[in-house]
Amino acid sequence: MNELFMDFLTILLPTYFFFYMAITLINRNKKSMLNRIAALLMLAFLFYFLGEYIKTSLLPQYQMQIVLYGNSPMLLLVICFLVHLCILIGSPATSSLKRWLPLIYAAPFVLWIVFLITEDHRVLYNAAVTDGRSPLDPLFLHLTVLFVAGYILLSVSILVFSWYRTQEAKQRKILRSLLFSLFTLFAWFVFVTALLHLEFLTSRNAMILYFIGYLLWAVALRHLVGKHDIMPDYRKLFHILFKSAPTAILLLDQKGAIREMNPRAKQWCEGIPIYDILSHFQFEDRLNIGDRLALFLQKKEKEAQWVARMYNPNKGYLDLIMGIDLIEEADEELFVMHLTDVTSLKDTERKLLESERSYKYLAHHDSLTDLYNRVAIQERVQQKIAGREMFALTLVDLDNFKLINDTYGHLIGDLYLQHIARILKDHAQTGDFIGRIGGDEFVLISCVDESSDLNHVVNSRLSLLSKSPFKHEGIEIPVSFSAGVSLYPRDASDVTTLLKNADEAMYSVKRTGKNRISVFTTNY
Repeated sequence: MNELFMDFLTILLPTYFFFYMAITLINRNKKSMLNRIAALLMLAFLFYFLGEYIKTSLLPQYQMQIVLYGNSPMLLLVICFLVHLCILIGSPATSSLKRWLPLIYAAPFVLWIVFLITEDHRVLYNAAVTDGRSPLDPLFLHLTVLFVAGYILLSVSILVFSWYRTQEAKQRKILRSLLFSLFTLFAWFVFVTALLHLEFLTSRNAMILYFIGYLLWAVALRHLVGKHDIMPDYRKLFHILFKSAPTAILLLDQKGAIREMNPRAKQWCEGIPIYDILSHFQFEDRLNIGDRLALFLQKKEKEAQWVARMYNPNKGYLDLIMGIDLIEEADEELFVMHLTDVTSLKDTERKLLESERSYKYLAHHDSLTDLYNRVAIQERVQQKIAGREMFALTLVDLDNFKLINDTYGHLIGDLYLQHIARILKDHAQTGDFIGRIGGDEFVLISCVDESSDLNHVVNSRLSLLSKSPFKHEGIEIPVSFSAGVSLYPRDASDVTTLLKNADEAMYSVKRTGKNRISVFTTNY
């Protein structure tokens, strides 16, 4: 009875925390793959330790079946979900690893199935072993431990790689916290396993210690996901606009419910409950906002504009121009409503034009270098592919940029990036399209034809980089870069593969001395 009660306190009762954490993760953001995988990880933990409790305390006569058909696949799911979670958190640096997920999931399960088919189950799990040693077959046990330890180390490696590649402070903080928690979990796993092999612990006591370590790590992971929840795409896109736009901006879901408002909208709607704001708009045709959004979706338009009046009991009437845009790039389709005061028609027209130009410019340009951003680059490449235009895509990565930041500070690093951008723009030729896709990586799209010499085309654009050192207040830094080139349609027929091939060519330069240009070949 004492052992049964201890198992209940140490294994079964705390198991309900895994269920609670899984439910709260899903409820927080049902559309986030990160939250889904984290919730599945919690559920895998739950079923694993629930199986341990049933095997140990309730149905010991079926412990072989529970271990081989229940606990083993649950433990394999735990480590697979862990690797998957680290790949998602490390994105975009780890996006290329997603194609290996089927192999990551399949490898341990194939081995598990092979053991079940080829070995006697009573050999794989000897229920007669009760002296504190593991009842599992030694080879089966060691391979299981190898997979668990290996996948934890793989997760750590993925996080280290992501931390090294990312420049975003918030993302680095998330990765650093996860790394610390995983190192702690791995150390605990090794420590308890060593005590078990040295026979200082029985299998039952080791399982309790494993459970405590995994539970504490899961609680920390849940706290981390909750505290550092990655900002949705639409918030990133409109964060600057909410602070600076002269118009009121409201963000609506497809049901017409208000998700968010900028400061100007809150000022105009002061004193009106948020759920009642849209009912205060009046139109000449007497259609309400819900009907307009339904018609907007039915016509499949990208934007619409109407004249409206809004009545605020505390401020009176406002004559407005209402613009509606549909965002399709976010996790869900969202409407952006722009409201412009047209009391003074000329001022309103000027402000509206300036706002629209500002929105489009900010959405397609890098704020630091004033070059095109990743979205604009992808759109231009898609246009060229759709038009079947031959072009060269060059990926330029600055050598030793992290050392510049560490030595001179991020202010000099930003000025250095602006210096590179100016040189690229000053020496661009007709038809060139130049952008910065993040960190110290730039992209150059050049028009070519079948008779073009790729090395000559790219060198003519980039040769002055090495001849134009950065100078600022007595500081002089030579420019060194590595570049990879891929050609459409010879090397790839889509944006992702073109970038990947250029990246492979660029990294071949990194591996062989840096500061030169390489054209992609299938030998990489």
